[in-house]
Amino acid sequence: MATFLSPLRIGTLYTTIEMALYTHKMGNMLKESDERFHRLIENAHDAIYIIAPYGFQYANPAFEKLTGWKKEELRNSKFNFWNIVHPDDKKLVMEKAKKRGKEEQSSYEFRIIPKDGEERIVEANTVNIGKKREAKEMGILRDITERKKAEKEEKKCSQRLKNTFVETINALVSALERRDPYTAGHQKRVTNIACMLAEEMGLSSELIDGLRFAGLVHDVGKIQIPTEILIKPDHLSDIEFVMIKMHPQIGYDILKAIDFPFPVAPIILQHHERLDGSGYPACLRGEEIMLEARILAVADVVEAMSSHRPYRPALGTDKAIEEISQNKGVLYDPKVVDACLNVLSNNKVKLV
Repeated sequence: MATFLSPLRIGTLYTTIEMALYTHKMGNMLKESDERFHRLIENAHDAIYIIAPYGFQYANPAFEKLTGWKKEELRNSKFNFWNIVHPDDKKLVMEKAKKRGKEEQSSYEFRIIPKDGEERIVEANTVNIGKKREAKEMGILRDITERKKAEKEEKKCSQRLKNTFVETINALVSALERRDPYTAGHQKRVTNIACMLAEEMGLSSELIDGLRFAGLVHDVGKIQIPTEILIKPDHLSDIEFVMIKMHPQIGYDILKAIDFPFPVAPIILQHHERLDGSGYPACLRGEEIMLEARILAVADVVEAMSSHRPYRPALGTDKAIEEISQNKGVLYDPKVVDACLNVLSNNKVKLV
């Protein structure tokens, strides 16, 4: 006698079959996913490891290659992670491990001593996995030894280049001061004032370095001005003054071909420009003038007025303060003037 299933039982049977098929399908997918993940880890360029409380649980081929230790050796109960950490970096690694317990993940650099004894630098990314009592450490180590060597060499080259620039600047300063003994030290004093103003304004160290280079040679263009005009004890004629006004352009032309790490030539070109466009050589206005040039302009005026010149005695600090105060926002940048007044009032710089 045939047995007929009720629609409800048939539906339940279909659902059971579908669930079984779905579970089987998901199992295959997870298995395939695990296999792909395993292949990815095994072929990764970075060293990957997992450490359990009892020792190494896993290390990929890249870890073996980096450290020189084989999986069989790593699983030895006598071997632990500290065997490969540089003695001087163990404290750092330990501190990072303690913090990782709170922050879950950490990234840092330290040195390792592989089996061959050749020191390597690694960038580590580590995380704690598993239950609290069974916490395991999973880490990725990237060998950055060559990158660090390249960075160190680049830093050395940069310093050598900077030293070359300094020597070039000092040679130009010496050449100019031999031609014009009355302004000996002027460029150095202007540079000192300009850098103090920049510091007072909270500007970056990079901008201050550029200002220092430019300040030391801001009058280098005067090297092509006849000496008799530079040391003339009387006021300059109109023609002579026109010749003097050529020195920013001459200085720019002399230095523009040198590949300074800072905009030295443009600063020199603009250091006699004024906010209202009355300066020279290009009659630039306001923000058209580089900030470094605006700072140098104030420092130059203050130092020049406070110092002796062949055609007049020193006018004094009070006159210099009066000049920049009255022309604040007209000829000179207001923020630079305020910084200068603060520096002078606090006696941070000696003008004479």
